[in-house]
Amino acid sequence: MKIKTKFTLYNIIMLITPIVLIGVISVCFLVIFILKYPVEELNISRASLLDPFVFSQALGEFFKSNHGAVWYVILWVMICVLLIVISTTTATRFITRSIENSVNDLAQAAESIRSGNLDFEVMGSDYDEIDNLCTSFDAMRKELKYANEREKYMKKERSMLLANISHDLKTPITSIKGYIEGIRDGVASTPEKMNSYLDTVYAKAEVIDDMVNNLSIFSKLELSRLAFNFEKGDFNSFLRNFVNNYKIDFEKNGIRFKENIPLEKAVVKIDYEKLGRVFSNIIDNAVKYRNPEAPELEVSTFMKDGGVYACVSDNGIGIEPDELKNVFEGFYRVDSSRSIKGSGLGLGIVKQIVEKHGGKIWLKSEGIGKGTTAVVYLPVAGG
Repeated sequence: MKIKTKFTLYNIIMLITPIVLIGVISVCFLVIFILKYPVEELNISRASLLDPFVFSQALGEFFKSNHGAVWYVILWVMICVLLIVISTTTATRFITRSIENSVNDLAQAAESIRSGNLDFEVMGSDYDEIDNLCTSFDAMRKELKYANEREKYMKKERSMLLANISHDLKTPITSIKGYIEGIRDGVASTPEKMNSYLDTVYAKAEVIDDMVNNLSIFSKLELSRLAFNFEKGDFNSFLRNFVNNYKIDFEKNGIRFKENIPLEKAVVKIDYEKLGRVFSNIIDNAVKYRNPEAPELEVSTFMKDGGVYACVSDNGIGIEPDELKNVFEGFYRVDSSRSIKGSGLGLGIVKQIVEKHGGKIWLKSEGIGKGTTAVVYLPVAGG
C-alpha cells in the first residue's frame, strides 16, 4: 500500500472513531438521564422523552432545578476530548511506528554495510515506496558483495598471473640464454647450426613479445585507454586473408584446415589491427590445444540476425561445459594442472575487443576431448 493511501485511511479512521465513540458516550448519558428523570412527579411517560421537543424542555427544566448537573456536562465534554486525543494519538503512533521500523531497518542495513558486513538481507515493507527503496538497497548490497568477491578473486588471479608470467617468461629466457652461450662457446660451429640457433632464439623472443603485448593490451583495455580506429569493411574478405597467413603454420603443425567463408560481402564496423588480435588469439589457442593425433581446424562465416557469425572450430582437447562461462575472465585458465599453460589473458582480451566492436563472443564445447568452437558475432554496419 502507498504511504499516501495509508495516511488517508488513517485520517478517515481518526475522524470516524471519535465521532462513533462520542456518539456512544452521548447515548449512554441520555439513557441514564431518561432513566433517572422524575417522570412520576411530572405525570409524563419515559417514552414521551424520546420526542426531541419534550426532551429539550425536560432537559432545560432539569438544569434549572439541578444546578449541580452542569458537572455531568463537563464530564461529558472531558470524556469526548479524551476520546479524541486517545484515538488520534493511537492511530498516529501506530502509523509512525510502522514507518520507523522500516526506516530503522534501512539505517541498520546501512551501518552493516559501512562496517563491511554484507551477509544479510534487507527486508521489505508494507509501504510500496519504502518497499521499493528496500529492494533497491538490497540490490546495492548484492552488487557491493559481488564487487568485493570479485575484487578478492581478481587479487588472487593477479597473484596467479604474476606467478604464471614469471614461470612462462623464465622458460624462453633460459632457452635464449642457453643458445646464446652455445653461440659464444662455438657450439654452433657451422652456418646451419648457427641459423638453427638464431631461429630458436628469435622464436623464443617472439613468445616473450607476444606475452608482453597481451599484458599491454589487457591493461589498456582495463583502463579504457586503448584507442580504436574503426572503419567500414568487408569482414569475410578480412577473415579470408587473415587465415591465409596461417596456412603455413597449419601445415607445419600437421593441422587439416578447412575454410568455408562465402564471397558475399559482410560490411561491419572494424578495426583491422584489433580484430586481427582477436582471431590471432583464437587460432593460436586452437593450435595450442589441438588434437595430438589428427588435428583439424575449420573457419566459417554466415549471415544471420542482422550480422555476421564467424566460427573457429577444432577437434582439440575441449572444455568442460561448466567452465565455458569463465573462460573469458581475465587471468582465467582452464584447468591450471594441464601441461599446456598460458597467462590466461588471451580470451579476456578477445572478449573486450569484440564488445568494443558492438559484437559478442562465446565458446561451445561438449566436454574434454570433444573439441571447441569459438563463435564471434558482429552486427552489420548501418548506412
